[in-house]
Amino acid sequence: MRSSSSPVALDLDRVKERARGLRGDEPMPPINEGAVEQLARARRADGRIDLRSLELSVLPYALEGLGKEELRALHIYKHLWKQGVQNLSEIKTISRATLTALESRAAIEHLEPAGRIDSDDGTTKFLWRLHDGHHIESVLIPDEDRPGPNANRYTLCVSTQVGCAMACSFCLTGDMGLKRNLTPAEICNQALQVNAQMPAGRRLTNIVMMGMGEPLHNFDNLIVALRILLAEDGLNFSHRRITVSTVGLVPRLQQLAETLPVNIAVSLNASTEEQRLQVMPITKKYSLQALMDCCRALPIPSCKRITFEYVMMAGFNDTLDDAARVGELMRDVPAKINLIPYNENPDRSIRRPSPEVVAAFQGYLSDRGFNCTVRATRGIDVSAACGQLGKTVERMASRIPLAPAAPAPQEHA
Repeated sequence: MRSSSSPVALDLDRVKERARGLRGDEPMPPINEGAVEQLARARRADGRIDLRSLELSVLPYALEGLGKEELRALHIYKHLWKQGVQNLSEIKTISRATLTALESRAAIEHLEPAGRIDSDDGTTKFLWRLHDGHHIESVLIPDEDRPGPNANRYTLCVSTQVGCAMACSFCLTGDMGLKRNLTPAEICNQALQVNAQMPAGRRLTNIVMMGMGEPLHNFDNLIVALRILLAEDGLNFSHRRITVSTVGLVPRLQQLAETLPVNIAVSLNASTEEQRLQVMPITKKYSLQALMDCCRALPIPSCKRITFEYVMMAGFNDTLDDAARVGELMRDVPAKINLIPYNENPDRSIRRPSPEVVAAFQGYLSDRGFNCTVRATRGIDVSAACGQLGKTVERMASRIPLAPAAPAPQEHA
């Protein structure tokens, strides 16, 4: 295994073929620049590599010199994500000598459960302590007894950063500022460890990157995490069941759409440039027109739509004139509009529009042929609703008893 001045793409199918002995006579391909960078980002403060922050195609390069790298990589990867092991010593099929060598260079990162709060509406907010003492939150949103073949949906709202740099005026997470990016392991472990706490016969069905942080501001780690979530030997979610929400980092939005077929949600929240500048500072860098032009050009499959999230704030962006302008913005965009009545909290003077105003706004757009829905408020009594994550994280950490350790997760179907 060596660096190459002419990098070649790592072929996952080739790695798996070699792991099964189908191409065992061929040498490993030269490691490419992307794999080198992924290995570097996965290196912990103690010098060891966090194996949960690596894609399967990169994992063999972390096992250099141990022999049968591809076979070991596939074996370890399945234990990481299918069995949910928390220590290398739990992989009983690794010899003692190999385990000793592996433990000196690699580790398995997991989140420390620091508490949970259950809402009256069934929503659950999880608090996790990270290895450096920071805390993040995830929110489990059950939606049961729905009409149709998929009667039960269990959605996990996942964080991608500690805090957020976007400073949207209506979002409490921005008050924290950005502390740091989450690693791929810290992103995916939220899904892995919540799945392990689901009641028997239930498992997560949907993942939304709508927790703490701006996902596209942590792009490289996000892409690795998404590939782990999508991988058959990883967490094995369908691309139809994963949504990435963004304030509109235009170049990264284009790059995401070209890289992976996940669902995209854009946080719009205004009907004019002037409005958006007041509540979303990112508009100074990427104008509303630039954002919409980007959305029109995205390579979205015909079976999918871009979701435009619109936080409705009383007296600011909730008139029928606003609705008309939103409709105009959606011209030639494969769009669906999700209205989010603002979730009031003591830290903001912003108010929630009345149900009648929300219904009129929705009706205006629906009557003109737009797919327009209103998001049900969930978890507001435990500060788990949209825009409320992060503000109480340290307070939660100090007053909530440590959650019990989770059992080994079941394989996601």
